[in-house]
Amino acid sequence: MQRMTEINPKGDASTRTVGGFDRAGRVWVLTLFGIGGIAVGAILPPLARWAAELPWVPFEGPIRLLGSFDDAWLVWGRPVLGLVAGLAFAAWVLVDSPRLAISREQVEVRRRGQVERVIARATVASVRPRGAKILVEAESGRTLFEDDVEGDKSAIRSAFVDLGYPWEGPLK
Repeated sequence: MQRMTEINPKGDASTRTVGGFDRAGRVWVLTLFGIGGIAVGAILPPLARWAAELPWVPFEGPIRLLGSFDDAWLVWGRPVLGLVAGLAFAAWVLVDSPRLAISREQVEVRRRGQVERVIARATVASVRPRGAKILVEAESGRTLFEDDVEGDKSAIRSAFVDLGYPWEGPLK
């Protein structure tokens, strides 16, 4: 479902790119957030009316306002607005997911099509998984990079190990 690794566009096998979503992953994220947006748009007013009746719920005024959106066009309009909001959020998740271009000299962290950070190989003391995140640390223990990197974790590990980075952690 997610992008494994790829050789850079110039065909240079000494640089490997990991992370990001492949086509099936993008479709999955868009579908999931789109359906979630439709569901929220459809059930928000009835849920808000119910919540406004509970004595312990704060913000009674704004909740009553949300529950009052019952015009005829909003019966179909709320789910459509929810779909648009869900797809916008999904697009943000897809674009904001980091991709790592790993070479023997450096790791480039790319986000939104731009190089966000360049980490020189000489400063990297360890690379390891921490939950769903990839953690890159300096000798002093300073965190150089820590974020979710989408894709097959064994392919991510392989990209670092094959290019000489000190991988610590599971051999998955």
